[in-house]
Amino acid sequence: MAAPEIEISKDGLKLSYQRYLADSAAGFVVILAVLFVVSKGYPLPFFGHSLESLLKLPDNVQLFVFLLLFLLATPVGLFINGLSWFAVGWCRIYLIKFWFKLPEKWYNPLFSTKKAVNYDQLAEFFQVDEQYDSNGKSIYELSALHGKFIDLFFQDRFRIEHHVATGLARFIRNMALVSFLSLLSLLHVLLWYASDSCITGCSFETIFILSFLTVFLAGLYSLQGSFSCLKILSTVYLLCTARGIFNEEGVSQQELIKKIYDEYLKEKY
Repeated sequence: MAAPEIEISKDGLKLSYQRYLADSAAGFVVILAVLFVVSKGYPLPFFGHSLESLLKLPDNVQLFVFLLLFLLATPVGLFINGLSWFAVGWCRIYLIKFWFKLPEKWYNPLFSTKKAVNYDQLAEFFQVDEQYDSNGKSIYELSALHGKFIDLFFQDRFRIEHHVATGLARFIRNMALVSFLSLLSLLHVLLWYASDSCITGCSFETIFILSFLTVFLAGLYSLQGSFSCLKILSTVYLLCTARGIFNEEGVSQQELIKKIYDEYLKEKY
């Protein structure tokens, strides 16, 4: 049985790699970014310079505030993770085919991975056409369906790298959202605090950097999704090959999943 992602014991709170990267890390980044902005004297959206009074508090009070912020990092990260799923998650669905269709004569990041998993055999087995569809379903839908099946019934066989990769993908998605919200915040500050001398000079460079980060991280998130698609389909292909299971033409993916279940798990459950 897989270890729990969150474990509370007398020694403290333990988080899995996946849960830390997916939730806590994003919360820490946001809180540290806010502290940096406040310490530099830059205004914040809606708050202006009001939070700078925290820096004038006694040392023991500042220590309590920092401890409170540390405890709030995970709840803040949970909120960001949920919000990023709705705000950024859609880009993975529409950009995955872009990475698969990218010509090999260009630098295609998927080229070596497709060779490693023997993509031609995968495409033949799953009946994936040149548009990266299989019986009316996109390659993303295909891998998502099989991925949920593997998560439910083969979770205890996963190595730690799977949890790290999943957590890292969510962290990248969260950072894409944070970059976009930071860009909106900067534009808000430039609009309402245009006369503030502390924000002039580097605003356009910061706008460019945040815009680039948003696009780059969203693209990286979709690219990681493409790697996950290949890994999931390769895993299912190996499971079927090991037991002589064939994906016959006209057979739905649900029927293929039932065949795998009967071969590996029927006696267990």
